[in-house]
Amino acid sequence: MNEGFAESVAKFRAEVSAAVTAARRASAEARETSAAFRRDTQRLAAKSTSAPPEQARKEPNTPDDEDFSQDQILLHGG
Repeated sequence: MNEGFAESVAKFRAEVSAAVTAARRASAEARETSAAFRRDTQRLAAKSTSAPPEQARKEPNTPDDEDFSQDQILLHGG
């Protein structure tokens, strides 16, 4: 009866060890992914603050720029 208990304990310890190893790997991968996102965010932030003056001063499109040259109004019959 004692042998069955020892085997069960050994199996349990092996499963716990495998789970801990998998958790450590997942944690390391998550840290790497987070670091990559952080680097990309910093790079994009630096890029946005160093925009050329022409682009920084460019005015947004106004409604006057829309194309109203069509001769007919398209209606959807329902």
